[in-house]
Amino acid sequence: MRHGFLGGTAVATSALLMSTVSIFVRNLEGDALTITFLRFSSAFLIIAFLCLLNKEIPKIDRTLFSLAVFNLLTVVSYISAIQNLEVATAALLLYMAPVYVIPLSILMGEKVEAKTLVAVPLGIGGLYLMLTPYAQINFGLVFGIFSGISYALVFILSKEARKYHSPLQITFLNLGFGSLVLFPYFLLFGSISSIWWVVGLGTIPTAIPFTLFAYGIKYVKVQRAPILALVEPLSASIIGYMYFGEVLAVKQVIGAAMILVSVFIAWRE
Repeated sequence: MRHGFLGGTAVATSALLMSTVSIFVRNLEGDALTITFLRFSSAFLIIAFLCLLNKEIPKIDRTLFSLAVFNLLTVVSYISAIQNLEVATAALLLYMAPVYVIPLSILMGEKVEAKTLVAVPLGIGGLYLMLTPYAQINFGLVFGIFSGISYALVFILSKEARKYHSPLQITFLNLGFGSLVLFPYFLLFGSISSIWWVVGLGTIPTAIPFTLFAYGIKYVKVQRAPILALVEPLSASIIGYMYFGEVLAVKQVIGAAMILVSVFIAWRE
């Protein structure tokens, strides 16, 4: 019971911190690949230092490698969506992940809880109401939809990886793999416009929440985790309004309330 509560709190806190990523992304110059490299590499230095202190260096297996690939794809596509859509819209598309997680969790042998059957439709209904004023076919939407599909696989693979690896080990490999893959691109086309924004990007919406997420996913059913993480699009929409002046319509406010209720239902033991 205690681990379940702590796990749920870790996942929700992780989502809250990750919702601040738009602030850093929009204050840095560069395309999605450049910003993703800066995000991963700066966070990797932090996590690598902690791993050395704790003498935790992961052994790479198929699950960890697959997780690192889909984590990288999720971040790149999400940042691309942020650069082409309103902050709230990009976050909402990312958090269509519960739709894809439920059938996958059933295939993994999890029994679908009654509260999941209530919380998911309620949360998705809230997402729909928040998304409708902006629904247009463009590259931002394509990237956003892909980020949701990829993120669903991140939840599944993270759950599996936590059976054999610590949160620091998982985060170390995720960030290290992404940094290594994107390093040649950054050398050719990238630049750093502000070192302080890069440090903030690597710490607040990356190193801390990635580790919290890897910790919490072990103690939360995979079908519940994406619902708890719906805190992120709700928080992102508030940031969009307060920081970027993106005003929510009445439908979106109702949708936000529905998301809050769905998170509360999923969080209850």
